[in-house]
Amino acid sequence: MKTLNNIKLRNKLLICYGSLMIFAVSLVGFLTYHKIQSYIYDQSSKSYSQTLDQIVMNIEYKMNTHQELMRPYINNSKFVSALVTSYQSPADYSYQYLDTLRSIFELETRYPAIKNIIIYKDNDTLPDIGTYPDNPGVSDAGHTVIDIDFAKQTAWYKRYFANLEEGDLVGLISLSNTTIWTMNENRTLISIIKPMIYNHDKLAGIAEMQLKVDSILRGQMFGEESPKELFYILDDEGKVQFVSNPEMAPIAAEDDLAGSLVMRSSQPATLALDRTDALSGWKYVLEVPLDSLMLSAQSIRSFTIAILVGSIVISILLALAIARVLTRRISLLARHMERQEDLTLEIGPSVDGRDEIGMLTRSYNRMIKRILELIDQLRTSQQLQKESEIKSLQAQINPHFLYNTLATINWMAADNECQKISVMVDNLATFYRLSLNMGKPFLRISEEVKHIQAYLEIQKVRMEDKINISYEIADNIMHFSTLKLILQPFVENAILHGAEHNVGTTHIIIKGGLSSDESSVVFEIIDDGVGMKAPVHNQYVNHGGYGIHNVHEKIQLQYGHRYGVRLFSEPGEGTRVVIQIPAIAQ
Repeated sequence: MKTLNNIKLRNKLLICYGSLMIFAVSLVGFLTYHKIQSYIYDQSSKSYSQTLDQIVMNIEYKMNTHQELMRPYINNSKFVSALVTSYQSPADYSYQYLDTLRSIFELETRYPAIKNIIIYKDNDTLPDIGTYPDNPGVSDAGHTVIDIDFAKQTAWYKRYFANLEEGDLVGLISLSNTTIWTMNENRTLISIIKPMIYNHDKLAGIAEMQLKVDSILRGQMFGEESPKELFYILDDEGKVQFVSNPEMAPIAAEDDLAGSLVMRSSQPATLALDRTDALSGWKYVLEVPLDSLMLSAQSIRSFTIAILVGSIVISILLALAIARVLTRRISLLARHMERQEDLTLEIGPSVDGRDEIGMLTRSYNRMIKRILELIDQLRTSQQLQKESEIKSLQAQINPHFLYNTLATINWMAADNECQKISVMVDNLATFYRLSLNMGKPFLRISEEVKHIQAYLEIQKVRMEDKINISYEIADNIMHFSTLKLILQPFVENAILHGAEHNVGTTHIIIKGGLSSDESSVVFEIIDDGVGMKAPVHNQYVNHGGYGIHNVHEKIQLQYGHRYGVRLFSEPGEGTRVVIQIPAIAQ
């Protein structure tokens, strides 16, 4: 509440009205943007979902198309019989190979996506044919017919064929209807595995069609135009078989989070979409970072923010204009009242209106007029009091000084010291001439210095070797004006309370110069006498001897509270008095 009271009325109105406008505009902008963002999220999710459907459809179409290419061969009784026939001579199996088995390899040249076709046979009378995998029995330009033992080393054989018993009709029928797709270790080839069954009850061999991954999968993936999206494939065991960008790790591969946002502390929020192939069991997953998903929302967000900022700026300007209109009159009055801190007491501005502000202004002006009348009366009274105090100060010159001086002149006359008497009388005349100063309260600093020099010369005659005087007064202050008799009371105090009670000679230094900013004249009276314990708040100055107290009061009365007398003293170390007056040229 105190902080609120320190805020200007216009700013209060600005804060209140502006806050309401900003809150309303921000709330509308936030709700609008949130609604649009939700719409864009739904549309983008639907778009990516459709894209994934298209990708999956293309992949499955290509895989099924190539799978169908194998069907005329593996279901052909003549082709299957050629694999199980027992051959007696090279001429027999060469004929069957060239006439029947070799026809399947024509697919390699007709369809560019096919890398290899491998026939795994379970027939010792038919030698290995081709250059794959190594040490073939018969070489034929890469066409491959090899023993089924090579297949037994693969993971897909161990999973699908290892437990198949001979004559297992149900197992063979189920296996022939199973879609078996697999990847090689380097993830460069995707294979279609189909069993070849002879006479419906015997596994004659296995056909493997190896397809190029780049031809089947990568042509459907997100490429360089969308590097942030990640597409990958999981087999029916949940193992990652393919990743569109190997440098990116799938974050939803091990979670059942498809169709929802996946949050990771070290990664941005990601939408995971998946489709599962009903035949092969493969799962196709598409991960889209939220910032890519909401890419179209960024421009809308920027536009919304721009509208929001513009509305807020307009609201603030409007609030500022309204606050200024409502507070213009009271601001004029407040600024006028602030200027009265220097007590100029000018009549306030004329404000129209009969509302509270108009009433306040008229009451203020009447108060100022009354204060000005009272100040005139007070100024007259203070002027009379000041003149009375100054005259009282002049009359308070220690009469003992005159008595002591006359006594000193008397014993010098008794000793016929005419020259000393002459000097003494001359200094005494100078002292009183400058003290009286023809009734004027001001004199030059040069004359004030002469006054104190005359006083000290008289005191040196009386006290002989008890005091030693030195002057350090700058020449550039001699022409400035000062109240008279501001140094003598402190020098007298240094002699009476310092020198007379001190054993040995007391050194008194009188300094004078300009302050660092050259706006003031600073005098210092320093002695190494007995010193004293300085009372708190310079009580010695405020409540000390009448002359010292009057000097301080006289300076502040004449020049203001910025100026005056300060005293610093320690027992046994002496006393330092600092007098500050303004630098005013006479």
